[in-house]
Amino acid sequence: MKGKGYRSNVAKAVWIVIVHLAAVAAVICAAFFVMIYQTGIRLDDRGKSYIQSEGFRERLNSRGTDILESLSAKEDINYLTNAGSSAVIDLAEFKEKEINRDSLRELSFKNTSGVAYSVKDLLEWAQDWAGVGERYDDGGSFGDIGQFIQCKTSDGSSHYFNLNDFKKLVTDGLLKVNYDQDIMEEYDDSYETKFAEKTEKQKIDAAIELGYWSDSDSRSLGSITDKEHNTEYPEFYLQEIWCFTEEFKPQGAESLPDAVNSSTEWNGKLEDAYSELAKVLDCIRTVQDDINVSDCAISLTSVYHTSGDYEEGSTNLTYLFADKEKKTIYTNRKAYSSYSQLEQNLEKIFKEKAYAVVYPELSECVTNIPDADLQVWNHTIDQSFDTKDFVFAVSVDTKFSVADSMADEAENYETYSKLMFPMLAGAIFGSVLWLIGMVWLTVTAGRKPKDEEIHLNGFDRWYTEIAAGAVIGIWLAGTIISGTLIANSSLGYSHAVVTVIVTCLICGTYTMAWFLIGYLSLVRRIKAGTLWKNSLIRTVLKWIGKCSGKLSDFARAFSRNTAEKIKVLLVGGAFLFLQFLIIGCGFTGAGVFLIILLIVDAAAVIFIIRKADGLDLIMDGLKKISDGELQYKIKTDTLTGKQKVMAEYINNIGSGLDAAVENSLKKERMQTELITNVSHDLKTPLTSIINYVDLMKRENPTDPKIQEYLRILDEKSQRLKVLTEDVVEASKASTGNIKLEMNDIDFVEMVQQVIGEFEEKFQEKNLTMMVHFTDEPSIIYADGQRMWRVLENVFGNVVKYAMEGTRVYAEISNRNKKVTFSLKNISAQPLNISADELTERFIRGDVARNTEGSGLGLSIAKSLTELQGGEFKLYLDGDLFKVMITFAAKN
Repeated sequence: MKGKGYRSNVAKAVWIVIVHLAAVAAVICAAFFVMIYQTGIRLDDRGKSYIQSEGFRERLNSRGTDILESLSAKEDINYLTNAGSSAVIDLAEFKEKEINRDSLRELSFKNTSGVAYSVKDLLEWAQDWAGVGERYDDGGSFGDIGQFIQCKTSDGSSHYFNLNDFKKLVTDGLLKVNYDQDIMEEYDDSYETKFAEKTEKQKIDAAIELGYWSDSDSRSLGSITDKEHNTEYPEFYLQEIWCFTEEFKPQGAESLPDAVNSSTEWNGKLEDAYSELAKVLDCIRTVQDDINVSDCAISLTSVYHTSGDYEEGSTNLTYLFADKEKKTIYTNRKAYSSYSQLEQNLEKIFKEKAYAVVYPELSECVTNIPDADLQVWNHTIDQSFDTKDFVFAVSVDTKFSVADSMADEAENYETYSKLMFPMLAGAIFGSVLWLIGMVWLTVTAGRKPKDEEIHLNGFDRWYTEIAAGAVIGIWLAGTIISGTLIANSSLGYSHAVVTVIVTCLICGTYTMAWFLIGYLSLVRRIKAGTLWKNSLIRTVLKWIGKCSGKLSDFARAFSRNTAEKIKVLLVGGAFLFLQFLIIGCGFTGAGVFLIILLIVDAAAVIFIIRKADGLDLIMDGLKKISDGELQYKIKTDTLTGKQKVMAEYINNIGSGLDAAVENSLKKERMQTELITNVSHDLKTPLTSIINYVDLMKRENPTDPKIQEYLRILDEKSQRLKVLTEDVVEASKASTGNIKLEMNDIDFVEMVQQVIGEFEEKFQEKNLTMMVHFTDEPSIIYADGQRMWRVLENVFGNVVKYAMEGTRVYAEISNRNKKVTFSLKNISAQPLNISADELTERFIRGDVARNTEGSGLGLSIAKSLTELQGGEFKLYLDGDLFKVMITFAAKN
């Protein structure tokens, strides 16, 4: 087709290649941008040297903070080491002050509570404790649950025994256990061997077992006496306490439980003591771990030692920390270790191209590193060191003569900082080009130049879910395989850049290929409308629907007239129960017979219910036909036998009745047309009679008799004309053969105009109008001309038939979104007919028919009102005659 070449397969292939290249390029550029960003390089660093970059400033701040924390930790360890051989850490003091690594120097190193450990032992213990902590972090066990016997004295104090030690004391006879009588009786009730027949060790195990499974967590196992049977402990309990192996002893005791037994403050708090000891070891271990710069304090004797990551000769960073109060120096440069040459050394640092020097006052701090924030270092020193007079200086050899991490960072910066913006631009351009290509492929998917139809390939005709699963599964499997091959490749990629390029190229191309296969197939399915139509779920649902069709029909049948069907089931269920009861009493071992009988009975029940449902369908059909739905047909699909024949007869009866009604309506229409045609034929000679009477009157005859004859002819001919016109209009109104011009009408205003037209006629009949109209807007949607005729007929009816000297009430109300007009008067003649008869054609209120009415006025008014969507009703109460006309209010 001309102008549709962009839909060709060649054009699509070109755009598929472009989309692949754009996607892979965007991914590679984006990956490089993220990698460069993670190295600390920012877009704002363009045109700046590494020393001026944000990444250099952040890393220098981090290194300086690490150095200060390490030096602080070293001071803490030095403080503990120099505390003396008699120095101890009291657990109660440690707990009370909530000591942490920043306040170890606040300890008094005295044993105040009776539970304390040597500082020297704790320093050595903490070295091994670090290994336990690492095993705990890896998910291993940290500590264990130990079993202790807690004995309580009469004054409420406690004494702890290790369970094994307690058993030995009892077995050796040093302690005598008097077991609780309830425990003995409970054991005798549960086991064959009596409690009294067991050995002392077995009794302990049995008592502990019963006490462990007790509902009470504090169940006393009995009392303990010494060899002289003096009661030492009225109660004792089994306690499971978290603990760990003690590598060192507390001061003045063999173990922590012994120290707790002797301490007034820790008595009865063994688990708390173990927990607090663990906190002490954790605190010391943390300080030791923070010493990653192992520099010793340098005194006036200039003893110098350094090791670690910042050792002289292995780093481009130089640091110097001087405590002017203690006159000590920490540094990684031997040349800067002399306190007496501090100022000269600082001058050397000031000559470096990148330096930062921190003093106690922030205003005195100096640096030549752009935007360097030295407040963090100042705050760290204030929190970690016991000095108010210090200087901390850091400088960097910007030539990076040492191949350390800073040199690598500088080299990476020089290499990649220039690539950051091109990578971002490439990612954006590739993404935009990919998006344009995807839009183009989406528009042309399934289209060919020769026509406008949607063309599907073989893959598009697969079930939707199977196709999606195949695409995702193959893509996932290929991605895992390619990723594994790349990870295990022996190509020896020496740089992460090569790995990124290869990974993005292979995985990106592979992923994009399968994405396009799945996406374009999805687009073609949506355009062709087969996404759901060719769905496996839809197919399964349709199959289930077909399989369950019979069951659904049965369920729907049961839902109709459910009460009757329940009665049938109850009767049938009672019969089946008696049947099986009799069979069960008379036969044994007849399992197969019972199953067959059950199947037969179930089929019988279903048959009965279906028959009952057939009767319901027939009853419903009869009811609807009797209510006037003559076109209703009973469905005979589910009926069988005589029920089906009966339903067909009923359907035929309905068709016959419908034909009879149609015939009756046809006759009525013929009568109406006959009246219309006859009335039309009468109008021509009637018009001639009226015209000739008028011509004779113009001759001015002098004979009084002739004048009287002419007057009577004129009146009768005019009445016959009105009657003929009314007949025609009544016929048109009843058949709806009137063209309406509907508009918004102010009903109150129209009624007032009609009352004005009839004012003289009301005065002639001595009728008094009583008007009550609403003040609200009463707008209706009707034909103004036809509505005027309705009101004219209604008020004309009042003039003709109302009793002289009475009142006539006219009222208009606007309620519930309806406008209602009512007109009430007293009839001059007795009303011995119903209100419905008065709206019939040629029915008049005076049976003697002495008035000049035709009997068509109200019938015409009703028909015209209903044609306009209104409601026309008459009410009779004795001689009271009331007309009500209702229309929907127009908002």
